Amino acid sequence: MSTVLGLVGVAAFIAFVVALAAGVTWLVVRFSPAPSTKTKS
Repeated sequence: MSTVLGLVGVAAFIAFVVALAAGVTWLVVRFSPAPSTKTKS
């Protein structure tokens, strides 16, 4: 039984890390300035 709980814990930890990375990425995209549409030429 402890093996099953350990596997569930590892799966929950992986899901938490993926969700955290997605949230940080969303925040960076949301609050970073938009790239300039002008070309340098």
